[in-house]
Amino acid sequence: MDVAKAYERTVDEILARNVDMVIHSGDVFDTIRPATHVVIHFIKQSARITGERIPYFGIAGNHETPRLRATTASLEYANFAGAYFACGFEPESEFVEAGEAGVGLSLVPHGAVLDRELVVMPRSDADINILVTHGTVPGLTIKGHELGEVDLPGHVLSGGFDYIALGHYHFFHEHKKNAFYAGATERFGFGEVDSKPGFAILEFDGSGGEPGIEHVEIEARAMVDLPKIKATDMSPNDLTDAIRNASEKADIEDAITRLKVSDAPVGVAGGVDRAVLRDIKRRCLDFSLEISEAGSADSPDGDDNVDASFGSLEEEFKSFVAARKESGDLQKDFADDFLTRGVEYLRQAGEAGR
Repeated sequence: MDVAKAYERTVDEILARNVDMVIHSGDVFDTIRPATHVVIHFIKQSARITGERIPYFGIAGNHETPRLRATTASLEYANFAGAYFACGFEPESEFVEAGEAGVGLSLVPHGAVLDRELVVMPRSDADINILVTHGTVPGLTIKGHELGEVDLPGHVLSGGFDYIALGHYHFFHEHKKNAFYAGATERFGFGEVDSKPGFAILEFDGSGGEPGIEHVEIEARAMVDLPKIKATDMSPNDLTDAIRNASEKADIEDAITRLKVSDAPVGVAGGVDRAVLRDIKRRCLDFSLEISEAGSADSPDGDDNVDASFGSLEEEFKSFVAARKESGDLQKDFADDFLTRGVEYLRQAGEAGR
């Protein structure tokens, strides 16, 4: 079950709801230059929405905003499907007939939020005014910061809009009665293992009051965090048996699975039976084995793919391999083995350098 399927299932649910408009608050893609097959899938699914004469608007998030103003954003391919995404460095305003209402959309992409003097006002000619933006609202604490993450100016969020559609935070979350994060349509790390992927449905009754909001959950990839193994005084065979037993006691079929091992004697990780690991990987959609040796700090609970014994270099390596696997540059089996061996080598090098 891949991320593209999440977008397809979301469109299925949207079309079943007979909505009047679709709004995306950023991060359709997780990179500025997504793989061709990802872009094609996005165009096809977007065309399913616009083909039903449903207006579809959105903005670029921090992951897909070009670093240079002269660079074209991949989201602009949405134009081929009759959708429109604001991808630049200035806010944009659109007036759209949706249902029986005239809707004013103030589209503030990630690139525009970088302007701290930003001023956005509702449209006077609209029955309903919606602000669409991307970033971190005041008072929201997100564990672990992302590259390019931006705090939203408080004055922008208090501009008299009927609703504020927020993007960036992957959980369905109420900031104010008329301002919500819709959340992500898929889980993207073990920090989100307890999230409920989906999207939000808004209903305006024409009275000018707060809109009704419903969070619609959709099917997502299963994520399993196996109980941590404390490997003090274990031999390679002991650790192999413990890993095998942990995997057999949980339903990990087609799931993204993680197992953390702490306090392993130096060198034991390299002796774990690779055949056992390959067998576990065949059962899972993806398997991450994180082993910290005795004397090293365990990665904080809930953080995805972080190990204090070697810090950010290991995190960057994992992100690099994941991106190449997603784009198809690396085959899954090779990428998984490359990741396991690479992380092990990095940790050994970190220990040797102390």
